[in-house]
Amino acid sequence: MKGIITILLALCLLAAVAIWYLSEPPPPPTVVVPRPAPVKLPPAPPAPPKVTELPPPAPPAPTPRIEPGPIKAPPPKPVPIPASYAATIEASPEKMEAEELARNLRDFGHRFGGNPTGTNAEIAKTLMGGNSAKATYLPSGLQRLNGNGEIVDMWGTPYFFHSNSSTETEVRSAGPDKVLHTKDDIVTK
Repeated sequence: MKGIITILLALCLLAAVAIWYLSEPPPPPTVVVPRPAPVKLPPAPPAPPKVTELPPPAPPAPTPRIEPGPIKAPPPKPVPIPASYAATIEASPEKMEAEELARNLRDFGHRFGGNPTGTNAEIAKTLMGGNSAKATYLPSGLQRLNGNGEIVDMWGTPYFFHSNSSTETEVRSAGPDKVLHTKDDIVTK
């Protein structure tokens, strides 16, 4: 019986070796690759010629000075000034008052970072000290107020304030006809 066990063990061992040998992948075939023929390269280009330093350029020739001469063109013809022009630049008291009011608005805007906005009465209150600094920007000559607390022009009509931007306000007086947006209005910025 000992002999049969030995034979069985030998057969099992032989079977295990056979299974292991058959399960291994075969080695890759050896491929012989022929060597390529040597490539003949063209000869290297010759080295660039050695650059020598050039002398500094000559200073430019002096520019001839051109002396001013007489003007050869005739002077332009004078432009006729319309007779009504003088009236537009005259400093009438009404125009000066509107300009002073606009200047005070600009001064306020410079100090507080922008012109006051709102209705005429709100702007009047702000210019008469109703601001954070309690500063007055409405001189006594311009402190003509109607019953609603609005600043009025020389004819008793409230000024019209139009804010074009935070730093520009149009000041409009209705003028002698007391009607806004007519020919006789006094407008300033």
